[in-house]
Amino acid sequence: MTDPQAMNEAQVHASRASEEGSAAIRAELSALRAEIASIREGLSDFGSETYAAVRERAGTAAAYVQEETSSVAGVIREHPATATTLMTLVGGIGFAIGYLVASTSLEQKQAWYRRYYS
Repeated sequence: MTDPQAMNEAQVHASRASEEGSAAIRAELSALRAEIASIREGLSDFGSETYAAVRERAGTAAAYVQEETSSVAGVIREHPATATTLMTLVGGIGFAIGYLVASTSLEQKQAWYRRYYS
């Protein structure tokens, strides 16, 4: 019927194929692990460089804002009446714009039954 030697050879061949496939999978897994480690290292370097650059730019921006604030404060101290007039004018313009926007977006309030008379 079936030859025991042929069956044994088939089992040996299947075992070898399984071992070769297993070894290939192990090799691929180790290559993927190495690649993931490389990517992590690159991202960590990129993150630290980005943090340093952002920190430097933020410090420069803060210094610039502080200088400009001092300059504006100096001008206000020298000309308080002009500063008060300017702030009042800006506030009035802002109020007028807000009022116009609110009045144009406001629905006309009327009794509910009046809409049926027109």
